[in-house]
Amino acid sequence: MRLPRFFGFVDLGILTVMAVAVVLPPREMYASNVVKGGDDMQFKLALAEARTIARPEDGRAAESFVRLLDDADQKDWAIDAGVAASEHAKGSPTRWRTLFATASAYVDRLDVVPGLDYANRALAACDTESGACPSWEQIRMQLYQQSLDAGVKSGIDPRRDPRGFRKASESVIREIRLGPAHDKERGSAAPTPSHGSASGQ
Repeated sequence: MRLPRFFGFVDLGILTVMAVAVVLPPREMYASNVVKGGDDMQFKLALAEARTIARPEDGRAAESFVRLLDDADQKDWAIDAGVAASEHAKGSPTRWRTLFATASAYVDRLDVVPGLDYANRALAACDTESGACPSWEQIRMQLYQQSLDAGVKSGIDPRRDPRGFRKASESVIREIRLGPAHDKERGSAAPTPSHGSASGQ
């Protein structure tokens, strides 16, 4: 079959595909919510996201959004949202909240190296913004950063050996056991602190 010069085999192929697309019925498409949970959870997420859009410099709003995503097992989304929010919150006295929530999301995904990086950034932001970072929050972040730093320095991959990584991260933290109050009344000696895996400095 000889085709005219202005009509080639490529044109014939395109016409065939178009004809098939027109003749065949449309395929059924199914959609479901990305985040599991009822309307209450969906509303909380939508509200938290709206707050971060309305006030991008508000570290508390961004922290809430990132933690909700993390709790909903949307680790990638939580990290992306946290990284973006921390950039928008530069210069804000509450930026440390966004940085720390992002660090937690990274660690929950077992990406401990970037998690440590964001924990360090959170502590640095906490130190520079006087009055905006309460002392108890700073202590909590320091303990988290110290244990995470010890785990990373051990060289253990938490994906392959989660128990080994946890043991290494807990090795720098002291455990202090306090006996019952009635022991003191009886005159018994106070228990000696033991080194283990709890919090303390």
